[in-house]
Amino acid sequence: MDNGEREAFPFIETTIARRMMMRMRETHEERGITVINGPWGVGKTSAIDAFAREFEWQCAIVKVEPGANGRGLKKLRMLQLVIGALRQLNRRQPSSYPGTSDYLLRQEVEQLLNDWHYEHYGLDGPWPPTFTFIFDEAQYLSKEAIELLRFWNDPDRCGMPFPVGLVFVGNNEFAMQETASGVSVLSGAVRSRLTYEVPLSYEDLSDTDMTLFLQSRGVNDPAALSEFVSHFSQRRIRRDLRQVEKEIARCQRMADGGPITGKIARDILRPI
Repeated sequence: MDNGEREAFPFIETTIARRMMMRMRETHEERGITVINGPWGVGKTSAIDAFAREFEWQCAIVKVEPGANGRGLKKLRMLQLVIGALRQLNRRQPSSYPGTSDYLLRQEVEQLLNDWHYEHYGLDGPWPPTFTFIFDEAQYLSKEAIELLRFWNDPDRCGMPFPVGLVFVGNNEFAMQETASGVSVLSGAVRSRLTYEVPLSYEDLSDTDMTLFLQSRGVNDPAALSEFVSHFSQRRIRRDLRQVEKEIARCQRMADGGPITGKIARDILRPI
């Protein structure tokens, strides 16, 4: 399901979404640093998008991509992605040449943040202003990129015009704990500055969450709802909302424009 189709559905405030929204709001207000990690398909990106709608011009979402050869994304490419997110927020055209100079890229980030502050607050606005970067798919960031970002948050040695909030959202690979050899993508300096660590799991999605999600996708028959909730309560089946959507789509094809009944859901979810 592409982004256009996903945006057509209403935002469902699941248990996970409420937890994420609460922690992101507090991090934003305190200009803190928060790490949120959990498996795919539990609604992390939907919660990020809802937060961005609530604080539409006070945050920038940076979509992180894998680095070369599967390695963590280096700081130069991270800076380029940050610039792209800020230029979009400031309604500017993308740079024709993003540049490869660490110094020049940082200068452009500083200028874009200054321009943002002046546009929204003018010369007499509050200082420091409240602004947050949200890094989606943060498991792809390298340790050096995250280490650079922490100085953007530091009120004493800030590497930007003003301290900014940082929210890192990633999958279970993006864990805070060090390995037995002491290796972690998050340095001790970053971990000690965390406002929150928010671990998520499939088990955090309740039966009520599942029911609300199904209803938002057009499944309203009580028997069909019961079939879906029961199916995704089995021990070996994850409550992956993307998988739920796929099963709904299969039911819709069988329903051929009609409602999804309990029999249709049972035939799809429990084939003989």
